[in-house]
Amino acid sequence: MKYLLSSILFFVSAAASAQQQVESIQLDSCKQFSTSYSDAFDEMFIRVEQPAKWNNSKTSMNDFFETFFKPYLQKRAGGRVTLSLLINKEGRCCFYKAQPNSNVRPDFNELKRLLDQTTWSPALQNGQPVKSAKVLFLDFDGKNVKVSSID
Repeated sequence: MKYLLSSILFFVSAAASAQQQVESIQLDSCKQFSTSYSDAFDEMFIRVEQPAKWNNSKTSMNDFFETFFKPYLQKRAGGRVTLSLLINKEGRCCFYKAQPNSNVRPDFNELKRLLDQTTWSPALQNGQPVKSAKVLFLDFDGKNVKVSSID
């Protein structure tokens, strides 16, 4: 009986740890990029010849995120936040998903509002602008923010 009970507890704890998933916050369906016959993600390119690029001469992408996250960071903040953006053929952006971490919890709706106002150089495929996804990784080390992406 004791062996059976410990086996059951082991199985339950193993199943619970296997069930842990990364938290994901859905922020926007990017409806402004959809039409009556398609959703916003139709005709989106995953792999492109030239990825979309930040297009703001006043501030770098890293400075943009450092300024936004500054009020949310503490001396010992650490970890990663992943942001998923959709950038259309005209370089307009919508922020549709975030994967936060427990150390840095910003107002994602405010970040969405600000990111939706940014401009980008759209991704290119065969020399033509295309709709594409951009995944940004924000790594936190204390009060420092480092932005990277998969290109």
